[in-house]
Amino acid sequence: MNNLTYKGYTGTIEASIEDACLHGQLLFITDIITYEGDTVEDIKRSFKEAVDHYLEYCKETGKPANKPYSGTFNVRVGQEIHRKAVEVAYHQGITLNDFVVQSIKKSIEHNGIIKLEHTHHYNITITDNQTPATVVATMDKPLAWEKLNAIQ
Repeated sequence: MNNLTYKGYTGTIEASIEDACLHGQLLFITDIITYEGDTVEDIKRSFKEAVDHYLEYCKETGKPANKPYSGTFNVRVGQEIHRKAVEVAYHQGITLNDFVVQSIKKSIEHNGIIKLEHTHHYNITITDNQTPATVVATMDKPLAWEKLNAIQ
């Protein structure tokens, strides 16, 4: 997908064969803001100018600018799903909010919409030749063996 981003806003890039130009509009807001250009550099500049002009217009007129997304939303899932989600989060040692964020990210990645960052999971078994002990650690990179010895 050919999208542009600037100051939290996302815009499209589309080609018009009839007009021999590129054009687009800001996405995910209720106001209609469009822009155009003859080259890729023109459309990028025009997109940024459109965002800046929109924000300036809103400031001058006192009209609140549409914000694409705040990052916060309420979801109604029902008591049973809520209870199960809290239990899973508890057993994973994370907050309910973190569990929901991770679940959404996994769904987005699974559907191929966007590639998000990921964390590697390592299963590490430590033994002292007498009693086996198993440690499951989630981390960005494995602990050095010196640190693992301190866990025993």
